[in-house]
Amino acid sequence: MQSKTKFNISDGQVRAVFAAAGLGEATEITAVSDGWYNNVLTVTAGGEKYVLKVAPHPEVPVLTYEEGIMEKELRFYALLRERTKVVTPKIVFQDFSREVIPCDWFIMEFLPGTRLDKTKLSRDEKAGVDKVIQDILAEFHGIAGEGFGYEQNGLEETWYLALRKMAQNMAGDCARFGKSCRMGEKLLRYIDRHRAVLEAVPSVLVNFDLHSGNIMYDDGKLAVFDLERCFWGDRIGDFIVRGMSPPKAFGREEQIRFYLLMAYLAVMMHTEKYSRYHPLNVIWWMDVGGALGLGLKSFAALRKLSKA
Repeated sequence: MQSKTKFNISDGQVRAVFAAAGLGEATEITAVSDGWYNNVLTVTAGGEKYVLKVAPHPEVPVLTYEEGIMEKELRFYALLRERTKVVTPKIVFQDFSREVIPCDWFIMEFLPGTRLDKTKLSRDEKAGVDKVIQDILAEFHGIAGEGFGYEQNGLEETWYLALRKMAQNMAGDCARFGKSCRMGEKLLRYIDRHRAVLEAVPSVLVNFDLHSGNIMYDDGKLAVFDLERCFWGDRIGDFIVRGMSPPKAFGREEQIRFYLLMAYLAVMMHTEKYSRYHPLNVIWWMDVGGALGLGLKSFAALRKLSKA
């Protein structure tokens, strides 16, 4: 999928990257079309298959939370390998010197299996997969944080301050692209209204993007990749991707936290289309629809919960 942020790397540059990594001559080079931010390619070199991930050119405008995001993604891969049993791809080589190509990049192993969203499963297999995903998220949430928010933007002392900063940055990003963000302004008012609820939230590692397109399935075993949206904060953030409504067991305060993060995701989808796509790109309109749907649902719920 083409976007403004993808660096258009040539086959010659790919071969130079693999030579610098000492992995042999790159032969089969295939772009992975599904990525919407980085340029991702599968490459065969020295008889082995790898995945090459290339960050946007440093002069390309990106969202505030995306600044330095690749370096943090690698940190979270290392943290998961050190602290959990979650299966992630092994990082083979990384380079942030921008000497071989003018972008940050890394090479990781090619995971076996099929992406979960492209796998046909029986009802029993789906139930088994759901249980494994719950276990994976429990491992994420078992890692306590020392602050809140995105590491690349500086951690805050409370989840209230972090979520407020995250929403402010999104609204500011909209302004940088010459657009307004009324949803962001509305979200900030609800964040302030529920300050006490948010200040009581403990900090854990949150994936915030664990949908089936970021999971590899291999004979019942799951592996997780693409950790770009990880932050430190409210574990409820990982329920947003799992369903459009909070679990029935959630009380009022948990529901408030759920819908605040759903509203933040709506603001994110509203904003990112300006940095990544043109209006003729189908993903632009997917973001328009997604932001509208999530925004309407979350703000309607927050209005009701705020009166309770």
